[in-house]
Amino acid sequence: MTRRTGQDTSEPTRLRTKGGANIGGASEHNRRVVMQGLRVNGAMTRAQIARGSRLVPQTVSNIIDELEREGLVIAAEPIKGGRGQPATPYSIAPNGAFAVGLQIDQHHARTVAVNLRGEVIVGTETVLLPGGLEHNLPLILTAMHDVSAATALLAASPSPKILGIGVAMPAPTGVHAPLQDAWMVGLTGAQPLVEALQRETGLAVSLHHDASAAAVAERVTGAAIGLESFVMIFVSYGIGAGIYVSGELAPGHHRLAGELGLVLVPHDGHMVPLEERASLKRLVANLGLVPNQPDLFVQLELAVRTAAPEIEEWVSDAAPHLAWAVDMIQCLLDPQAVVIGGQMPEPLMALLFDAICKCQDHAHSGRDETYPRPVRGSVAPFSVAAGAAADPIARAFDPSLSAMLKPSG
Repeated sequence: MTRRTGQDTSEPTRLRTKGGANIGGASEHNRRVVMQGLRVNGAMTRAQIARGSRLVPQTVSNIIDELEREGLVIAAEPIKGGRGQPATPYSIAPNGAFAVGLQIDQHHARTVAVNLRGEVIVGTETVLLPGGLEHNLPLILTAMHDVSAATALLAASPSPKILGIGVAMPAPTGVHAPLQDAWMVGLTGAQPLVEALQRETGLAVSLHHDASAAAVAERVTGAAIGLESFVMIFVSYGIGAGIYVSGELAPGHHRLAGELGLVLVPHDGHMVPLEERASLKRLVANLGLVPNQPDLFVQLELAVRTAAPEIEEWVSDAAPHLAWAVDMIQCLLDPQAVVIGGQMPEPLMALLFDAICKCQDHAHSGRDETYPRPVRGSVAPFSVAAGAAADPIARAFDPSLSAMLKPSG
């Protein structure tokens, strides 16, 4: 748990992180345990970290000394306790390193730089031109250069450390299937955009499903902080889901886990994909808008505030289908929480989320409540890009079995 400056630190502490390992060959894992513990729990003393992670105090001291030399943690003023020497709390140095995130779809590129806390320090949105991603690569690289340059103003050292680039894009299925763009062909194998970004920047680049990136953002800075198992339902132009199981993203065999929008639901005597009834694609079309217009969210929010009939019609149709999806996820996966978020104006999400909860309350009335109500997540425009940027940070610092087994040197 987080400690306030000036508190006595004599009581036992339980870290919200994976436990360390007091065995040979586990130094990288233990380093990651300490970093994640500080990120999730906030400022803590060496003794608190040792008790919470079950690492021996000398191991914790060695790790903290190493991280402080690298500029990744910072010390606060010592806290005077009841007995002994004052204890020094340590916390993540937010500007000790950075990562770049990029969300791509057929209409926009959203680019961010985030610090070690996952906080967006700068973001930019680029409207893509016709001609596909290859044609738009110069625009994307310019946006990346601009956000990377902004980190120099905040970095602890003259040369900011950029850990890597995370890219999020939709899978080429459902509403995103007819793109006919060779650079948006899928999330597996050789990906031209990833190869181009690696070649042009010299940084490691990872590729992610956009709904999974949204789930990462919720776990780092949103409604799912500290949760090990949850599902994020992501409602935007399409519908997807990011799935966390035992603290790890579940990508699926073909990296297509979470294609919730393709699940069939009944409508007018037929079975149709969920995203045909509950995604923004239908609402945008009904309002006579186009998905790449710069003021799309402004127009959607205006429709909410003026009580346009298309809004009420869409919400009343989408909410029962999404409430059914929540029930299905809870019954199949038994997660700690189902988070509902996406990319849309805040007032529109408020209407949709309230309608989903009312559908669940009505369906479950008089029934023993086993599963919790859904949790409202983010609709921030840069949340997916921020989630993608969190991946290079997680690869560098979060505990995992692969990191523990990685040979040193």
